[in-house]
Amino acid sequence: MGFWWLALKDAVLIARDKKALLTLIFMPILLIGILGAAFGNMMGDEEVTQIKKFKIGIVNLDDGELGKVLEEEIFVNGLPELIDGEGMSEKEMKDQLKQQELSVGVILPKDFSDHIILGEESQVKIVSIPSASLQSSIIESIVIQFNQSSAVNGAAMQVMGQPGRVNSSPGIANSVGDSFNIMEEVAVKQKQKPVGSFQYYAAGMGVMFLLMTVITGVSAMIEEKEQDVYSRLLITKLTNRDYLIGKFIGLLFISSLQFFIIFLGTRYLYGVNWGNSMSGVFVIGFSFVFSVCGLGVLLGTFVKTEKTFNAAGMLATQIMAAIGGSMVPLYLFPEWMNSIVKVLPNALALQTFLDLMTGAELSQVLMEAVILITIGIVSLLLAFVSLSVRGRAINV
Repeated sequence: MGFWWLALKDAVLIARDKKALLTLIFMPILLIGILGAAFGNMMGDEEVTQIKKFKIGIVNLDDGELGKVLEEEIFVNGLPELIDGEGMSEKEMKDQLKQQELSVGVILPKDFSDHIILGEESQVKIVSIPSASLQSSIIESIVIQFNQSSAVNGAAMQVMGQPGRVNSSPGIANSVGDSFNIMEEVAVKQKQKPVGSFQYYAAGMGVMFLLMTVITGVSAMIEEKEQDVYSRLLITKLTNRDYLIGKFIGLLFISSLQFFIIFLGTRYLYGVNWGNSMSGVFVIGFSFVFSVCGLGVLLGTFVKTEKTFNAAGMLATQIMAAIGGSMVPLYLFPEWMNSIVKVLPNALALQTFLDLMTGAELSQVLMEAVILITIGIVSLLLAFVSLSVRGRAINV
């Protein structure tokens, strides 16, 4: 049980180090506040004015001319720089919405043309995924404008005695605002809009500083080896296995405490919403800490010079943080790159935190947690094997 004493010793040493406490606890909270305030207008905290071209599906159940005009002349051919319209069945539209192949779906009901000419409610349905609220508003405005102009034209033709449809009092869409049934359909694996800047950097800076904490702890581990502290410890009843477990538990405790403080600090100082699943947040947080602590202990068994490791470790941390999204938002990277960098624990953890912030539940992130825990376990096993091989070589 000597590893418990070793873990406690490491925790006490860091607790007494004011510089380490400042760097590991207060610095991330401060940076999250600065970056969150500085980039608030770039990451969903304010409305985005530029609208990219989006695809819609049109289900035309109308037999009249107006439904055909709205589908072909307006949605398919009328706005090529903004809308990519395609006619389809209702089943196809729903399937494509769920697969994120469409942003908005429009269902033109039966007798759509007659309802417009008679000034009656047309009951057009506009179906959108949650991240396409702006796009659905655009489509709604187009349909309302088409309804109004068509009703006016139809009324004018009837007044002038032109051949037309069934005569009735030429009412002009007097309740246009109530003529549309706007719905939102939650799509499977939906692509949510970017989270707020404070949310993003709470997760991004959090995983980066957790990496730095591990680097600091491993540097101390290597320094002990350089100063023969490690050799003196082995003279006691402490074994190589106990030494590794003690170092791992010490790092795990300190890093877990740091994550908890970052979580509380960002939640109550900046009002950061980490999502609806607190269990998911803590499971991913612990899994990430477990994985990087395992990797840190593994590196500590191979590297012999503390100064070299400290410089190389901090550089590697900055590179991992940059390509993993802690410094440059993931939304600026191509999707293929975001998929590739998931091999890095910090990138996988950051993307999973963002999923949780946009509504994911614990059951949806369990696979990521398993991957992170597996990385930690494999790293620990390799560290044990490495020390055992070295120990046998020394004895020989």
